[in-house]
Amino acid sequence: MEVVNAETLRHIELFSSIKQESMDELLECMRVAKYKKGCYIFRDKELIDQVFIVLSGKVSIYKLSEVGEKRVIFILDKGHLLNDNLTNQLPCAIDCECFEASTILICSKEKFIKIMENDFALTQAVINQYCSKLRRTYRQLKNAPTNIAMERKLAAKLYRLCRDYGVQIDQGYLIDLPLTVSYLSQLLGAQRETVSRALKKLIAANLVEYENKKIKVISIEALGAYHKNI
Repeated sequence: MEVVNAETLRHIELFSSIKQESMDELLECMRVAKYKKGCYIFRDKELIDQVFIVLSGKVSIYKLSEVGEKRVIFILDKGHLLNDNLTNQLPCAIDCECFEASTILICSKEKFIKIMENDFALTQAVINQYCSKLRRTYRQLKNAPTNIAMERKLAAKLYRLCRDYGVQIDQGYLIDLPLTVSYLSQLLGAQRETVSRALKKLIAANLVEYENKKIKVISIEALGAYHKNI
């Protein structure tokens, strides 16, 4: 594994305000590992003693249903902490798979927690990330009831992806992720055929365009209004 440098860490929001002493300690224990698309960083029910943070690329966090279907909870990119817990010895409750080729920072969990104990800026940054994930989970639950039309759920998911990964282009935004209908169904926890029909409705409503696994949002404001008001 490669060694990380201070400049690299300072460009990550999680470490942007930490003490120099903390930075020095992280540089001593932290290493860089590269993963190919589809590789697992850790698996559900696995016991891990390391902390994983995305340096580049994108990672899927998901759960498997009782019948083995994926339900993607988050897509996480640069600067995100991947562990679902830090302070207890419970096994992982999620699967963590590379959505694309990714570079991951790895540090001993024990060492990372000791650094947090002596640097509130780092502790606060970690708490803020967990709070952000909790709020995102609340939004997902809000859109989960079965009486909500699938096209509305899909519009809400695409609206969020556009906010996170949208690149402005002529006449709209391009979601900078390769999104197959199968992957969209995993994001929504629904059947592929149901999501395909919902996507066609959004296309017919002139809200999005879909070509070569890429989704163009014609108007993010209109898409936001659609998922809130339909």
